[in-house]
This record gives sequence, structure tokens and C-alpha cells, in this order.
Amino acid sequence: MKYSQPFFRMVVKFKDYLKLPYKGAKEINRYFSHNDLLPFKFILKNFIGTRIGKLFTTLKPEIITELTNRAGNLGKDYKAPYFLSYYVIDCPKELYSDEILQILRRNDDVELAYLETSTVLPPSFAEGKNSSSIHQGYLKPAPAGINAIYTWNMEGGEGGGIKFIDIEQGWNLEPEKLKVETLPCTGINLPVFRDHGEAVLGVILKNHNSIEGKGIAPKANGYVISQWRPDRSFNTADAIMAAISQLDYGDIILLEAQIFDSPDGEYLWPVEIQCAVFDVIRLATALGITVIEAAGNGRKSFGDGNDLDNYTDSTGKNPLDRSSADFKDSGAILVAAASDAAPHARIMQSNFGNRVDCYAWGERVSTAGFHHNSSEMAINSYRKKINGTSSASAIIAGAAILVQSVTMYSHHFRLGPKQMRRILSDDLLGTPSANGRSIDRLGIMPDLKKIIDYINLDCLTLKNAEKTNHLSNSKKDIFSHELS
Repeated sequence: MKYSQPFFRMVVKFKDYLKLPYKGAKEINRYFSHNDLLPFKFILKNFIGTRIGKLFTTLKPEIITELTNRAGNLGKDYKAPYFLSYYVIDCPKELYSDEILQILRRNDDVELAYLETSTVLPPSFAEGKNSSSIHQGYLKPAPAGINAIYTWNMEGGEGGGIKFIDIEQGWNLEPEKLKVETLPCTGINLPVFRDHGEAVLGVILKNHNSIEGKGIAPKANGYVISQWRPDRSFNTADAIMAAISQLDYGDIILLEAQIFDSPDGEYLWPVEIQCAVFDVIRLATALGITVIEAAGNGRKSFGDGNDLDNYTDSTGKNPLDRSSADFKDSGAILVAAASDAAPHARIMQSNFGNRVDCYAWGERVSTAGFHHNSSEMAINSYRKKINGTSSASAIIAGAAILVQSVTMYSHHFRLGPKQMRRILSDDLLGTPSANGRSIDRLGIMPDLKKIIDYINLDCLTLKNAEKTNHLSNSKKDIFSHELS
């Protein structure tokens, strides 16, 4: 198949009171034509070949409803959007006009409408020649790395019992030393992207007995879901929704993706700038699923990274600036990329901002397979490198898996996404960047020794306090429902 869609796709959310049908494409188009919504008859007449369909195609409507109801029951502060009001309108590229989008936005029945950008390269960038050495200092103690080796001899210290799903566009799933599985909802695995996917999985899952290198959490239960859905559309929101249906409280989603702010845009941003994607990430975190999200790599031409504080959406708001009244929190852990050498400085390509929670290595990260080249020659090679916020996000996902697994085995509970983000981004539990959080705006790199020791100490304190019925309000806040 071609790796780009032959049409422009507009995402539309109608007002919830309409209660529109969420069925097959024929029924939906017939309904809109008969009722002249949008007005759809005008669009069909003037833009021949345009069609309308539902945004969420993988799950049945009743399953989506059940997930949102469950999320509402878990958190009183979560108000779910009505996901069954989300539709897409596809228009052939040669006929597309901004007029369609303006028609949608002027319509009283439309809550929001935006033009969705299609496939882009993953959040990594091409590096020079591949080294003959294995460069995995990110596994070592701080300040060099996250100190993954500290947990490996502990019960659960290699990620056992934790399920995570890598969401991107393709993988090489052949290597015997990568234990990863597909799902009925995995979607289309594009060969052109399989090296990137294999590299990401190698950082996390590579077998520790391999002489070619070690993964951070080789005993984790790894799965993959593609942004290219079974219906052959590029649909990140639907991919995340499908992943949510496969995971439990405390499991992990890794979003190895980035997005342009417009189809002809030059600047790359986190995928949550798209409203539907934001809403589905927020649903995931409301359900107790930790989401690790790449902050993105600057520009299409691999120029300097973007300041997320300055991002403005189509309404002029600043949803990625924590200091702004417009800030919207999806609950995801946003990851930037820094140098491999301490003190760790932001690599030029990495996005940055006060919304960023964590950073990790964004250069010369040894992993499996070729990257941005053909895989025909390089299966199981740990001599190749991955970089950018792709490698950084994979490292942070590995850290989250280890923290969750050790906590589960040692203390018999799982951390929720709020607590996981708080711990992984705590200044006292990680390595600051070269110039600190306030200047670099990269967050911190987690130190697993400090984190595990902190959790162990607090759990011991909690147990002793419960015995004597002395538990401070701060401890009650930390060990809330998320940790039960």
C-alpha cells in the first residue's frame, strides 16, 4: 500500500445532544445526506468524492462507552467527552479547500473541527556512521544513566508482570531475542518503519543474556499497535483507543510518534496537540494507564527544537504551557532528549518546555536493527543507534516498567499515572539537566535507585503509621487510591 493517504482528513466533533449514529460508512453517509447536516448535501455536490465516517473504527461503540464509564467511576475529577460524537470527513486532495473546514466551524452543531496531518517520520533523526561499540551507559548509575542495573537482581526488577504497548507505524518482529506480540487490533505493520520500531523495542526488551546488549526491562510483556489501522487509515486516536481496551490499571502505553501542526507545516509537536488524541490519552490516564509521550523533534528539516510554551492552537490558546490559563493536562509523561554525556544538555533537535516531565539520552543509544535504512541486512544488530525523543521516550518507558514491576512485587500495589509521573519527574529522585529545570526545561532523568529506595521507605513508613494509626495528610495524599 502507499504510505500516505490520497485525501485530506478533517476530524469533526459534533455537539453531544445530536446522538448521531455510529455505524458503518454507508449508514452514516446516508444519514447525513438525508438529514442535510453540515449541510452535507452542499459539500457532496461541490466536493465530489468527499465521504464521512466515524473516527473510532476498531472498538464497538458499547465498548468505548464502557471504558468511559469505568474511567468516570475511578476518578471523580474526570469528565469524559462523548467519543461517539467524533467523526472524520475525507476529501480527495486534489479537491480539498479550506472552505470545507470553514463550513464545519460555522455550523452550530459542530463543537470542533480541524485538519489532521497524515503520516510523518517517528520522533528520531538520522545519525552519522554507526559505531562498532555498544553504547549503553543509560543503563548505568546516575548521573550517567537511569541505573536500571540497580533493579535487575530484585524481584520484579526486570519488568515481569507489566504489560506495555508500543504505538507507532511499524516493527521488525522477527528477532528471536525480542519477546513481543501482536494483537487482533494491532493494525498494519509498514515495512518502511520497521527498523525504528525494532530499535525502540530493543531498548526495552532486548534479552539480558545477549552478548549484543541488554534491554532495560526484558521480562515485560510487550505488544505493538500501529497508527495504521486495519481499515488502512492513519489514525493515532483510534490506535490509542484500541490499546486502552487491552490494558489494565498500572500498565503502560509508549507513544513513539510526533505530528505537524498542519499538513504543510514545518514544525513537529507532541501528538496530543490534536484534540481527539488528547481526549483519548486523557481517557487512558483516567483509567490508570501510564502514557509515555515523545515531546517531538523540532522541525522537518531537523533544525532546532521547538519551545512548547509558545505553541498556539487554531484558537490562539497555549495548551502546552503550564503557566497559561489555557493549559490542558492529558496526564501523559512528556519526554525530551538530552546528550549521552553528563552533565546532560538538550540535544539541538529536541523540543522543550515547562510541560516536559523527563529527559533521557537522545544520541548514540545502542539498540537493535538498522534505523531509517533497510532491515534486510541487520537483524539482531546492537551496533546501530537510535536517537532523538524516540530513544529518550523508550528509556523512560523502560524506567516506568521497572518502577511499576518492583513496586508490584515488593508491595503488592500498582502506581497510577499521576503518582508515576510525580515520582519519575521529582527533582529529588533524578538527575537534573546541565542548567537545571527552570533554564533547560527538560525535566529530570529518573534515578531508579533513588526512586525504589524512596518507595520502599515510604511503604515502610505507611505500614508503621497504620499500625499506630498515625498517618499524616501528606502520606494519605501520596498513598491514595492510585497506590491501593
